[in-house]
Amino acid sequence: MSVKKWAEVTREERFFTSTLFHNVLKNSKPFLKLLQNKLKLPSSVSVLDIGYEVCFFRDAFHADPKLIKQRQQALEKQTFDLVLWLSDHSIVIIEAKAQQGFHMEQITALCESRQIMLDISVPVYRIKEIYLVGLCSSQYNLKKSTSREFNTIIRWNEVAELYPAHMKEYSRADEIYRDKLKDQ
Repeated sequence: MSVKKWAEVTREERFFTSTLFHNVLKNSKPFLKLLQNKLKLPSSVSVLDIGYEVCFFRDAFHADPKLIKQRQQALEKQTFDLVLWLSDHSIVIIEAKAQQGFHMEQITALCESRQIMLDISVPVYRIKEIYLVGLCSSQYNLKKSTSREFNTIIRWNEVAELYPAHMKEYSRADEIYRDKLKDQ
């Protein structure tokens, strides 16, 4: 009997998002090019930094110097799956899903957070724009009410093409949408 690797059985989007984080950290160019195409960003834009499982409101207020001018205690536990800081003072927040779809309450919270971040950013770290990007399976047919809340949607199968060394993992993330758990 052969035991499968965890990458072959997990259904957890954090696993796939972590893999993407490490890929972008090592080589941001393929993913940045996809973002440039989808968000119509200038080719001169570069990735300055990337964060995984980012508690922005908690950490930005406690940074030295502060990145936001007032504490948002109610939002300190909100976590963004991936965040990219770009050279044009914009931020890309990525909400990722693998085996399930997006929930409207979560999307509403993301939209509210985007506005709060823009409103309380400090001159030292001026935020020009915040893009919300949904990352999900190509099998997921988003409702119009869901997709219009994002600036763009990226599919796991698109990511698979960008980083061939992890094509199996990203393809799995794309394939497991709404798969049924089966008792043996």
